[in-house]
Amino acid sequence: MQSNLFRAVAIILFGIVAFDLMAVTVRMLGTEYPILQISVLRNIFGIIPASLLLIIGPRLPSLRRIINRHNLKIIIIRSFAVLVAQYSYYTALTKIEFATVATLGFTSPFFVTLLSIPLLGHQIGFIRFAAILIGFLGVTAIFQPFNDSFTFWMLLPVLAGFGYGLSSVLVRLIPNEVPSAAIQISQQLLTCIFGFCFLISFDEIKPIVSLNDLYLFALMGFCGGIGVLCLVISYRLADPSSVSVFEYFGIPVSFILGWLFFTEAPFSTLFPGVLLIIGAGLLIIFRERKVHQDNI
Repeated sequence: MQSNLFRAVAIILFGIVAFDLMAVTVRMLGTEYPILQISVLRNIFGIIPASLLLIIGPRLPSLRRIINRHNLKIIIIRSFAVLVAQYSYYTALTKIEFATVATLGFTSPFFVTLLSIPLLGHQIGFIRFAAILIGFLGVTAIFQPFNDSFTFWMLLPVLAGFGYGLSSVLVRLIPNEVPSAAIQISQQLLTCIFGFCFLISFDEIKPIVSLNDLYLFALMGFCGGIGVLCLVISYRLADPSSVSVFEYFGIPVSFILGWLFFTEAPFSTLFPGVLLIIGAGLLIIFRERKVHQDNI
């Protein structure tokens, strides 16, 4: 059991680094290509790792389990939510500091807790509600809304957190017998289709002008796909309440990558708000862990 936890932690840390490397490539490509085009190619290349997992695991015929009215309705809503989240997050990466975007994106756990009330029928007590308020107080501290440094682009990572949070809650409405890889493939295919429709309707496809850009697009998709798979595998290896705390490792990683690739070090922007966000997130995780243990 303990060895499974160590493996799960190692895998989720690897996935977090993969996600942040994906974000680095998005920022590099975002100055040259439309954000919707980046989202479409991210999902195309990102299907490959999920497909490999499906082939070596429950096999491709298991995709049939997703095809019913209930599951497809959830997948469609998830796909729109992820598309909004990707567009918001990727746009923010091209507008504000790298680490600031990553930190504000960690509002997702707060939205997961809030959305679980109407969608899953959960109840939250005083401690988790207070944690959410503390978290959004941290977001406000980073925003500094009455300061000249405030920009509306800062709202986009929070919108992305809402989209990703909604996606995380909705996936719990899909029966357990449906393989995670099947859910991921179907969601990414629909997100890709929706994104392509919006791209040709409101923007213009730009040809990939160099082999280096093609490599970056492929790296972006693979890193994103591998990151998702790492989350799936780690949460199945060990108790999610024991593993999820390590997702906050992504904040220092994003700070380091932002400094290495873009020479950014937004200390004055992030502190002390980042501490409130991390503290609130950890409080929610530990509280849910205690509730889970009490119900066993």
